[in-house]
Amino acid sequence: MNTKSYDTVITFVALAAALVIGWIDFHATEPQPAALLLIIFGAVFGFLRSRSAWRWAIILGVSLFVTELIFPLFGLQPIDPPQPNVFATLLGLIPAFIGTYAGVVAHEGISSVLKHDQK
Repeated sequence: MNTKSYDTVITFVALAAALVIGWIDFHATEPQPAALLLIIFGAVFGFLRSRSAWRWAIILGVSLFVTELIFPLFGLQPIDPPQPNVFATLLGLIPAFIGTYAGVVAHEGISSVLKHDQK
């Protein structure tokens, strides 16, 4: 698989993960499950494609904000609306970036160990 199609596949998987995380956050009364998923998925995507780490963090982190804007258009209401307003969901960028760059560090660490073993 070439690089462009690999990026496309991972982007669609990241968007699907973002939808799942947004749905979970929309139906939760506490932020911890969504924050944990942002860290886990961010680490996975950061590990798989470290060159585009910022992209995965943005896709995942903004998912909470987009969900809070889009779902009410379909008549859905959150169980526990974000306080003080919908912009509080942008705090999801923090665990998304932490997880994504933790995945990048893991990828770089494993790559350097494997390169060292080959010498």
